[in-house]
Amino acid sequence: MPRLKPEARAEKEEQRKTQIIKSAYEVISAKGYNNFTLDDIAKNAGLSKGGVLHYFKSKEDILIYLLEQIYIIIKKNINKRAYKYRTPERRMRAIVIAFIVTAKRHPAFYTVLVDFWAQIPINERVKHINTDIYNQLCGEVVKVIEDGISQGVFKPVDAGLAAHAIVAMVMNVAIQWTFNQQLYNIDHLAKTCMKMIMTFLEEKAK
Repeated sequence: MPRLKPEARAEKEEQRKTQIIKSAYEVISAKGYNNFTLDDIAKNAGLSKGGVLHYFKSKEDILIYLLEQIYIIIKKNINKRAYKYRTPERRMRAIVIAFIVTAKRHPAFYTVLVDFWAQIPINERVKHINTDIYNQLCGEVVKVIEDGISQGVFKPVDAGLAAHAIVAMVMNVAIQWTFNQQLYNIDHLAKTCMKMIMTFLEEKAK
């Protein structure tokens, strides 16, 4: 059998890693963070345990990579929507919508994240990755707030603290909805969140 060229080999490896991560996501969604094994992931992916370990050294490596990928998708959704617009108000609205759309399209994302967060007190790698990427999400909100302040449409606030409060609020709305989708109309609540955010940011700017 002819050897694959480096580019083709790299592409195949990336496809296999994606297959494994997708399998891990499905398994964790069904069983929870602490209730599955590498064998479960391998079986769900249609691979051997050795095949999985060829691409990831341990179960923890798979979980860390999955955590990173979930946050990356959320961040991409934020950027894709927010940077369609020029005004800070519309960009902030787009960010809120991005969190909600992620919950509606991938409801298990947030339930899996909650499983990961439960590991933070006992797992330094999860704590480090979560803190780093969560801060990146907040950083996107900081940019919008600072832009609004510089344009005079938002009042002067501590952009970092405000961004963390906004992300925490909107993510919690999404999380609670994924736990119980009959709890409230998520679109209506997203509008309420947006009104609260804009009331706070614009209160003294106009």
